[in-house]
Amino acid sequence: MAKERTTLPPTGAGLMRFFDEDTRAIKISPRGVIAVTLILVAIEILLHAFGPQLFGG
Repeated sequence: MAKERTTLPPTGAGLMRFFDEDTRAIKISPRGVIAVTLILVAIEILLHAFGPQLFGG
C-alpha cells in the first residue's frame, strides 16, 4: 500500500522572493548605474553652459 503524503503549504503564501527568478534582462551593477547617472548629469550641465553657443539658441 502506498504511503499517503502530506504536503506543507509553500512559505510566503506563493509569493516569489527577489532572487528566485532569473531573467534575460541586461544586468548592471550599482556602480554602473551611478556612473551612467553622473555622465548624464555632466552632459546636461555642459549643454546648459555651452548649448546656446553650439546650437544657436
